[in-house]
Amino acid sequence: MGDVSELRVGVVGLGIGRLHVGAWAEVDGAEVTVVADTAERRRNKAAEVWGIPAVDSLDAVLAAGVDVVDLCTPPRFHEAQIERCLEAGVHVVCEKPLVDSVAACDRLRVVADRAGDESGARLMPIMQYRFGDGARRARALIDAGLVGRLYTASASTWWRRERAYYDSAPWRGTWEGERGGSVLTHAIHIHDLLTFVGGPLSEVRALTATRVNDIETEDCAVAAGRTADGALVTMNVTVGAVTESSRLAWCFEHVMIESSPAPYDPAALPWTFRFADPEVEAEAERVIAALDDRPALFVGQFQGFVDSLKGDAAQPVDLDDAVASLELVTAWYRSARTGSVEALPLATDDPDRESWRPQPPR
Repeated sequence: MGDVSELRVGVVGLGIGRLHVGAWAEVDGAEVTVVADTAERRRNKAAEVWGIPAVDSLDAVLAAGVDVVDLCTPPRFHEAQIERCLEAGVHVVCEKPLVDSVAACDRLRVVADRAGDESGARLMPIMQYRFGDGARRARALIDAGLVGRLYTASASTWWRRERAYYDSAPWRGTWEGERGGSVLTHAIHIHDLLTFVGGPLSEVRALTATRVNDIETEDCAVAAGRTADGALVTMNVTVGAVTESSRLAWCFEHVMIESSPAPYDPAALPWTFRFADPEVEAEAERVIAALDDRPALFVGQFQGFVDSLKGDAAQPVDLDDAVASLELVTAWYRSARTGSVEALPLATDDPDRESWRPQPPR
């Protein structure tokens, strides 16, 4: 491992990876020293814009001598690439979905535990919506015991994806290439934010449909769930919205919390907090006023990771978080396919633990 005060980062995949490169530039203690993409045009553009080496493969990134690989590649490659990096003794940050099944998470846990013991290499899944002032305020109030019981909550992912979006990357909208549709690809972070604030779900019942584009996977979905302490939760997803927004709301015993409607940054302010009791509201204001300033989205998560490697903080997101997120995806798809009510967390013998994808006809 290199000196963690000067982490060398390699970003692989220059789609969403371009945002990652920009975010790393704002992180203290790390620097992108190489990027990779299989497309020559993207590589050349990256080298021109950022003035850093651009190579054509993960192996070339590892050969360049990096401390962290940031994977922004298509989902079907993630498991093998994560394993390759961890076995090379390199930390891994990986975009969503981390892998394409809960069983793959189980396999990665073995690899990650071994790497942690042998080289200290760590794995962090991307869940950037947890890092924003609105989400931090909500969590602070929960941790201070000021919100009371959750009654209901909702999340709506209303985005727009037209035919050109799928044509620009033929693996999108396919079970083989993308591993899922809007539930997996577009709404996964918003559902993580929903449960990050409201608590994990204990059951889910769901529907999916393909109504917006001619693709294999779903582009509309709805689900109802129940948390472990009995709160009722609804989730609504489409990529056919005329006006894009991400909307989350939590109706707690003592406070109603509503997120910003910003489609790609719902954790950012302004959030609204409406209290039933003026005394509770006054205490909440004191809790919020005591919060320090921290960066948001990718910058916030990357900075938290770097700080954790220095021993200054706990790792901000870990494999357990990815497992919970992918278990919800698995339950959603099975419920939509069979009409069942699915329990969470998944049982160790759950039939879809190996894959949530539809099985080809025999």
